[in-house]
Amino acid sequence: MDALTTSRESSFIVDMESLEFRRANDLPALSDRCNGGAIDPSPLVGTWYSTNKATRGISQLTLSERDGVLTLQSFGAWEPSYIDWGPVKSHAFSAGVGTRESVGFKASYDFGFLQTVVAAYLNKRILVVDTYNTFNDDSGRFNYFLRDHFYQ
Repeated sequence: MDALTTSRESSFIVDMESLEFRRANDLPALSDRCNGGAIDPSPLVGTWYSTNKATRGISQLTLSERDGVLTLQSFGAWEPSYIDWGPVKSHAFSAGVGTRESVGFKASYDFGFLQTVVAAYLNKRILVVDTYNTFNDDSGRFNYFLRDHFYQ
């Protein structure tokens, strides 16, 4: 059966509330059901340093939380110092729909000539940071992906 032409019920009743979903992972187990609140960003908060001292990507980043808003400030590699990308709002992600502890985040920078999406996740005590870079100018540069690893 073709998944594109198959129609299935995509809402589920939990505690008299209808939840929309597109996969089983979108639904919390009844024992995991969160009753409001926000994802706890504390595992991510702080200053992170690239494990690669010769990186040409992001050399350092800082995650902070204030009044429930997670903010990312990235610093691009450049000798002899770095380029401050400025702070941007970030979105925290947990390991599941019923879990509050943050395990990753996503943020976007728009530099005009370049858009960079920063997506990261914790792997033990290492922050794995992926950047998706899209050029918006006519420079002829190709869009590119870059992965770096960070420690606190």
